[in-house]
Amino acid sequence: MNTARTVRMSRRSVLVAGVGLGAGLLAGCQQQPGPGAQPDPVVGAKTSTSDIPPVVTGRNLSAGRYREVDIVIIRPEGVPPEPIPVCIALHGGWGAAKVFLDYGVPQMLTQIVRDGSPPFAVVAVEGGNWIGNKDDDPQRMLNEDLPGWLAYHDLATTPFSVVGFGEGGSAALNQGRSPGFQAVAAISPTLFPTWDAAQRAKMFVDQAQWERVEPLRHTMELGKTPIGLWCGADDPERLDLTKQLAQRAKAVKTAFDPGGHDDAYFRRAIPEALKFVAGYL
Repeated sequence: MNTARTVRMSRRSVLVAGVGLGAGLLAGCQQQPGPGAQPDPVVGAKTSTSDIPPVVTGRNLSAGRYREVDIVIIRPEGVPPEPIPVCIALHGGWGAAKVFLDYGVPQMLTQIVRDGSPPFAVVAVEGGNWIGNKDDDPQRMLNEDLPGWLAYHDLATTPFSVVGFGEGGSAALNQGRSPGFQAVAAISPTLFPTWDAAQRAKMFVDQAQWERVEPLRHTMELGKTPIGLWCGADDPERLDLTKQLAQRAKAVKTAFDPGGHDDAYFRRAIPEALKFVAGYL
């Protein structure tokens, strides 16, 4: 793959309109020099769309999460700088948005588009454990903060799909319950069939919160959106629950190949998940 120029955002803030918000703070862009790079733009100036690099990283202030969060924007190489559809990417557990760079998503996305898919961007944001509490609402961040951030970066403000793994896989399924999503891909989602099991994980504030966000409790809603599910066959408990979800939610794509709940399996499954959602553009 051609070397991608990575842009690093400074912590200046600009006022942008948000969905359901009066306003939100965004970070600006500052390009890092590299071989053959043009001089840096004036600090505080928005990068021209003609100069957009394939990968942009930065930190934005999220009203939903009450803190600054990482954001990673990945565009396929060789695509004209114009607004394109967006697939949200949700990391696992207490991971970070930048893990999708470690997994090689820029190269995956470029290859998928070169193989004939309509161009789209992958946008990852930092969501903690994706469940949150009274002072941390990742779902609000996705629904209210994210559209303004996408608009600032000249992307479609309504994502067409969402991909996630682990806790991010469960969050992707929850996000897919909202109107407008054309496809959802979940890799090794974290599922809790009973409140007793959920309580032992110590991830939820109370039973009501678990009931609101547990995908196994909302399969009728999930059945309205095309769903793809992946899980490693060497992760038996999670595999059984994922198969139950696939049957009850009528998943249109399933893959239960050898592998565990680890980076090696995620690296293999993510390109297949991206190809799956790309098929619904």
